[in-house]
This record gives sequence, structure tokens and C-alpha cells, in this order.
Amino acid sequence: MKNTLITIFILFSSCLLLVACEKELPEDAVYDPRFEKTDAICSQAKELLQEVDFIFMRNNSLVELYTQTTDDKNISLVPHFENIPENLSATYNVIRNRDGNVMYVAEFPYGESGDWENIYESVFNDEGDLILFVRKSSFLYSDSINTDIVVFEKSEYYYNSNHKLLKKTYEIKFADQTGVPQGVKIDYAYRFPYEKYKTRKKWLRAHGLKK
Repeated sequence: MKNTLITIFILFSSCLLLVACEKELPEDAVYDPRFEKTDAICSQAKELLQEVDFIFMRNNSLVELYTQTTDDKNISLVPHFENIPENLSATYNVIRNRDGNVMYVAEFPYGESGDWENIYESVFNDEGDLILFVRKSSFLYSDSINTDIVVFEKSEYYYNSNHKLLKKTYEIKFADQTGVPQGVKIDYAYRFPYEKYKTRKKWLRAHGLKK
């Protein structure tokens, strides 16, 4: 059971107080070239993600697992990935930088049906500002022709230190095809409300952690 849980949470991560409901927002790409540090911030975010990927693949002992239950909004550390509570509402993968501060968070809301999987990733810089937020969503689609086709959405939001959105990307895949085929109408029923936290401090406070 322990090994299975480790594998599941690592695979999820490899492959939040500003409230935003994605179902009500247009999924358009945004780019602000007027801000001279846009490219630098995007590069920094990508470098941090590469470091995160390396930790997941080569040194996953640095990954902390936290759980959230339906009875408590605060999260609890799960030592050694053991004793997972039954009344789960979400799990979290947390990675810290060399100073022991949270640099990466991946939230996995729990759904019993198995028809969908959402992941919300936050990347914080050394100053504790959110510089990248990633929403990933996978769900099954069926109609009179297609059965249980996996649809995958991914949105990336890049921010500067003043919490201004500099760049946003969006992609969607229908099975292995980029984009939605002509004539296919998708009901994005799993675009649930979620939160983006502007700073690491706000994320910690919202989840009952001091550091």
C-alpha cells in the first residue's frame, strides 16, 4: 500500500487569496511584452519546475505528502506516506527549497468517481511570491461515436512580483490529438472553483502551517 501511494502521488506530479472559477473564464492565451521581465520570470519558473521534476524522479524522499479531510480545512503531514485518512478531500505534494521554505505545491482534489482528475500546481520564488500557477485537468468524454476518450486541459499562469499576470497559456488534447475535433461538444463539468495564493505566506496561513 505504501509503495502504491508513493507511485501514485509521484506520477500525478510529474506528468492557491484570489478566487477564480475556470468554468466562467475564457481560456485564452495572454502575453504582456511591455513588461521587460516577462521572459526572465517565465524562464525562472521553468527552471524551478525542472528542479521539481528532478526531485520527483531522483530524490523523492524530499517530497512531503499532506492530506486534507472533509472535517478540516487545515492539512496534515503524512510521515512515510502511511495512514492515509478515509475521509479525504485533497492531498498535497510539497517541496521545499534549500532554505526550507515551500517552493512548490501540487494539490490533488479527491473524487470518488474516477471520471476526472484535477491538479493545481503553485511555484513560489525565493521571496515567496507566486510566479507560476498551473491547472491540469483530465476527464472522460463519451458520445454516440466516442467512448471514454480522455480529454486533457492545461493552463499556465505567469506572474511578476506585483502579482500581475504576465503570460497565460492554454492547451487541450482530445485523446492524442491537439485541439477538439470538429463537431465534438464538450461539457467542461469538472472546471471546479479553485484558489490561487499570491504568496507562500498566504498559502501556509490558509492551510494551517507555520512554515
